[in-house]
Amino acid sequence: MSDRTASRASGPIPGPAAVLLMAAILLVAALAWLARPVTPGGDAQRLVRAELVDRGPPSGLAGARNLPLHWDLQAPGKSGVAELRLRFDRPARAEGTPPEPWAVVVPRLGNAWTIDINGHPLASGGELERANDAWAARRPVWVVVPDFLLQPDNELRVRLRADLGRRAGLSAVWVGPAAELQALWQREEWVRITLPQAVTVLSLLVAGLSALLWLQQRDSLYAWAAVGETAWGLRLIDTWWEQTWLDWPGAVALTLVLFWVWTAALYRMIASLWDNQRPRSEARAVAAVVLAGPLLLAVSWVAGRSQPLVLWMLASLTLWMVLAARLWWDCRRQPSWPRWLVTLALTLCVAAITRDLVAGRSMVELYEESAWNKYAGVTLALAVLVIVSLRFKQAREQLVQLNHSIGERLAAREAELNQRHAELTALAQAKAAAEERSRILRDMHDGAGAHLIAAIKQVESGQAQRGELLGTLQESLDQLRLSIDAMNLPPGDVNALLSSLRYRLGRRIEAAGLRLQWRVEELPLLVYLQAADMRHLQFILLEAISNVIQHARASRLTVRATADNGDVLLELEDDGCGSDPTSTGGNGRRSMTERAALVGARCEYPPRENGTLVRLILPRVRP
Repeated sequence: MSDRTASRASGPIPGPAAVLLMAAILLVAALAWLARPVTPGGDAQRLVRAELVDRGPPSGLAGARNLPLHWDLQAPGKSGVAELRLRFDRPARAEGTPPEPWAVVVPRLGNAWTIDINGHPLASGGELERANDAWAARRPVWVVVPDFLLQPDNELRVRLRADLGRRAGLSAVWVGPAAELQALWQREEWVRITLPQAVTVLSLLVAGLSALLWLQQRDSLYAWAAVGETAWGLRLIDTWWEQTWLDWPGAVALTLVLFWVWTAALYRMIASLWDNQRPRSEARAVAAVVLAGPLLLAVSWVAGRSQPLVLWMLASLTLWMVLAARLWWDCRRQPSWPRWLVTLALTLCVAAITRDLVAGRSMVELYEESAWNKYAGVTLALAVLVIVSLRFKQAREQLVQLNHSIGERLAAREAELNQRHAELTALAQAKAAAEERSRILRDMHDGAGAHLIAAIKQVESGQAQRGELLGTLQESLDQLRLSIDAMNLPPGDVNALLSSLRYRLGRRIEAAGLRLQWRVEELPLLVYLQAADMRHLQFILLEAISNVIQHARASRLTVRATADNGDVLLELEDDGCGSDPTSTGGNGRRSMTERAALVGARCEYPPRENGTLVRLILPRVRP
């Protein structure tokens, strides 16, 4: 099953999809929980009334003001330095009560700032004299106030530098006993810093996993997921890192570039889930919005106003709302859980970004609220993880099915091979039996058969003597017996072969009036001599002995067998009339020479004054 086929599968909600759906529900509940106000009790005081004094270019905000102060909305298009004075009382401490440290908690303060109480400096962030520096002022401010600095009537002074377009301002300020404000500060720290850090790590891990999968499978979905999650993770760093990578406006430009990369990668991932068959007009609209971003950013910076960039944001959000609605419609027509999940995650992101844009650009009272899009973006990371797990599950099932199919094919092939092997074994056995029968018939024909034919001719001629006829028949019988003995000779055992010859031919040799001298040593096994070789060797010796009995007119036959460095030397010597040294011999001698060559031996006939010597040399190994 291919990835595209798998992406169109539908059915009951799988485990990973149910996990993501539950995660989305929990995310919405968590955002609602984060939005609820936290009100410390006891002597803690929330300061919302301040006196603003301009310390730089006039802002038009001087005078008594209610907090929060949202500089970008209340002094649009202006930069400056302002001092805000807030007054609070410290309740009298009962006599004998140990001093209790107080603290100041400011959920949001920027861009650069200093804080002092009753004229005593307490803390600072960034450089007031350097406009548009890299200080980001993301972390909520926690300042411990020593008890000796407090008076019954106290003045808290916050001096801040406001840079154009950088969300400058001051939220409501909390002062009171440190123990009572600890929970409030921890919540703000967790919401603004810890949770975004966790989301950043998750996005980068998903990006790394997607990149590895793309390197392995070359699926465009994983490539775009890796690019998008990398861009989103790097963009999230700007939400909790106090010192940005670049001074303003480089920092905001880099942040927007990452957002545009994330936007383009997100759409390409969506297109991959729809098999790259999204409408061309839709793709062109997304490309136009993405490419218009850098142009309108430059216009905003040159004009010194954020309206062009805000208009671009509104156009972008409108497009993504329309796209999300269309994706929901398409999911109904072509349902698959990966598509449902990405559409759900996209919808949550669009809703969160819309809320953040409205809160940040039109609602002063939400100045200190944390942006929601950095939390909603985690659903896309979870959606990618679910899609990966779904595809992994499908690939695993496909692999199991493939292994099962391969196992069945191997079993069928093995059965077929076993059947073929059995057939070939039967054919080989039948062939061996046929060859053995042919050999026996050939040996009987060449040996016993030839002698029987000779005996028949002797009888038919009417001139054969009784002794000659008996000799011929006896030789035929010896040939037949030796052929049967050859079937049971151990391969390579020359001693056993000689013993068989002596047993079968002993009486015939004595009947011919020959005295047999047997001088046979213990011979080594010649492992290369197989059954066929042993038969050739038997016929050589039989032919030599038959020649002595029939033609040599000898009184003695000597059989010698010795071993020399592993070689075996066989000699048959008689004291008969001998043979012509220049003669090459008849058919018998030629047959003996040919058979010796077949077994790798040499058959020699050294010249002698009296008698005949046949020497057979068997090497230790076949040459």
